[in-house]
Amino acid sequence: MLSKTSIVILGLLCKGKKNAYDMLKMIDSMNMKYWLPIGATTLYETCLRLQKKAFIEDSGESQAKAIYRITDKGKQELKNTVIALFNQVDYDTVWFCLAVMYSDILNKEELNTAKQKRAALLDEYEKGTKQNRDIMLQHKVPYSAICAIERMIRIVEMEKETLSKL
Repeated sequence: MLSKTSIVILGLLCKGKKNAYDMLKMIDSMNMKYWLPIGATTLYETCLRLQKKAFIEDSGESQAKAIYRITDKGKQELKNTVIALFNQVDYDTVWFCLAVMYSDILNKEELNTAKQKRAALLDEYEKGTKQNRDIMLQHKVPYSAICAIERMIRIVEMEKETLSKL
C-alpha cells in the first residue's frame, strides 16, 4: 500500500502534470498542513521513489525542472490503495480522508462496492465498540478510560455520514 504522501502526489497528478513546487503550492492551498504535513524534502524524495517504481515519470517538457505525470501503473496502484483504505477501519482517520479525496479514480461500480464494504465494516465496528463502552459504563469505569472509545464512535458516525454523501 502507498504511503500518505505517495497517495497525495499520485492523486494530484491524476488531475494533470505538475512539478514538485506546484504540488507543494496545491497542498498548501488545500490546508493539508493541519492534518497531513508534507514538507518540500519529503515531497521531493517521494517523487523520486515513485519515479523509481515507475508510478510517475518526468514528462520531459522542461530541462530546468521535472514535470511529473502519473503512469498507468501509478493509476492502478492508487486505485488499489484507495480500495484497500475503504476496506479497513483505522484510528488514524487521515487514511479514510485520503481515500475519499481521491475516490474519483474509481469507476462508479468500484466506488459503490467500496462504499458498501466500508459501511458494513463501520456497522460491525460501531456495534462492537458500543458494546465495549456499555460494559465499561456498567462497571462504572472512569470516563478517562472510556474517552477513546467515545471518540471512535463519533468518528464512525462521521464516516458513515461521509459515505452517504459520497
